[in-house]
Amino acid sequence: MSLKGKLLAAGLVAGGVVGTMAAVNKFIDAAVGELDTMLTGEERRYPWKYGDMFYTVKGASGAKPLLLIHDFSPGASSFEWRKNVDALAEQFRVYAIDLLGFGLSDRPSIDYTAETYTDLIGDFIKEMIGKPTVVVAHGMSAAYVIADAYRRPQLFERLILVSPPESILLESTPGPLGAAWKFILRTPVLGKFIYNMLTTRPVLRSYYEDRGYYNPGLVTDELVEYVYTSAHQDNARYPVAAFLSNYLDMDVHEAAARLKVPVVVLWGHEETAILPEANEAFKRVNNSFEIHVLPGSRSQLQAEQAVRFNSLVRELAGASVSP
Repeated sequence: MSLKGKLLAAGLVAGGVVGTMAAVNKFIDAAVGELDTMLTGEERRYPWKYGDMFYTVKGASGAKPLLLIHDFSPGASSFEWRKNVDALAEQFRVYAIDLLGFGLSDRPSIDYTAETYTDLIGDFIKEMIGKPTVVVAHGMSAAYVIADAYRRPQLFERLILVSPPESILLESTPGPLGAAWKFILRTPVLGKFIYNMLTTRPVLRSYYEDRGYYNPGLVTDELVEYVYTSAHQDNARYPVAAFLSNYLDMDVHEAAARLKVPVVVLWGHEETAILPEANEAFKRVNNSFEIHVLPGSRSQLQAEQAVRFNSLVRELAGASVSP
């Protein structure tokens, strides 16, 4: 076969592959249902510079404010606090947010960075809550509230960090590989196809069974379906592309070491792969950090051990802070 013929054949094969991926993407988009919040409370939207952020609020208007911020993963949203809001709202004014790009919030195709979420959280507390707040932050969100509390301590009464990754205390840069990975994931056909393959129902179920819950029986079809639907809303892949390529990483080692706001760290006891080293790392950075471990749970301890979690948060958030 001539060179021209080989190039033509290669082009036809490539075109067929791209066409197949586009067809798969279109099929998945058409099959995804609408997303609705599973939380009780008043539904509101916070108009921010890059888009509106959805949140719910529940509890007496004069009660101490408590802000719940979800983790970062495909399909993440305030849904993870479904077993906590009602119980905590008996004592606090509870705000549960869907970070920009997640859940019911707007999902602009912007270049998401760690500073995007640091600014968003700080602006929300300042403009919508308007008083020192107890913040419960899960996973990577812990980095952003540590940075915020260091920069604007007047906005924070106490931080409660749920299963924060040790990586937030380490220097990290995306590098060329991260940049390439993010570029690929943001492409309209190939990137979307890869993202769709990373967020199938079996993959999401496996993630929650292996890392989220100690009791796999709690990973129900309803849970998987909600997370799947959230993960496949329009433009949901953009913040996840930034997360997977390390563009949402933030080194808060220095901020954590100098932080004056009281900090409590909560772990699931069955996070055995990271628990000893992570505990030591956080205490080494700031010995004033208070550590609690909840038995029979992994990283989704707020759902897996909801009664114990709610009781502990009520106790911690209700405690007075020394001047």
